[in-house]
Amino acid sequence: MSCSMPRSFKLLEELEDGQKGSEMNISWGLADDEDMDMHDWTGTILGPHRTPFDGRIYNLTIKCTNDYPKTPPIIHFTTKIKMSCVDDRGKVLNEKVDVLRNWNSSQSIRGALNGIRNQMQSKENSKMQQPPEGSLYSS
Repeated sequence: MSCSMPRSFKLLEELEDGQKGSEMNISWGLADDEDMDMHDWTGTILGPHRTPFDGRIYNLTIKCTNDYPKTPPIIHFTTKIKMSCVDDRGKVLNEKVDVLRNWNSSQSIRGALNGIRNQMQSKENSKMQQPPEGSLYSS
């Protein structure tokens, strides 16, 4: 029988990890410090060098449901982007991002954001024409 970490402990650990700022190309944290349930998060991804995303900062919303970490977070770009794993309203399609498609409770928000950033470097996405910088999805 496997033992899993309670949701709140897992999310507190992820919050602390995000606050350390140890990642240079991604960041994440709570959208509202008063959100005791830790459902709503924000994230940023810095576009990889030598790609159409280079030099751009992409903002995302991250929703950790009550089933997290058993189920992956729900991630939306708020900054417009053209990628094969993002629908026309900015929702990241879990089935098209390895870490989200193969999600297990040991995965993290950090891993999800890195997985999306890795997709930016794929040959398929490097050929896509990007929206004007600073364009946002309507909410």
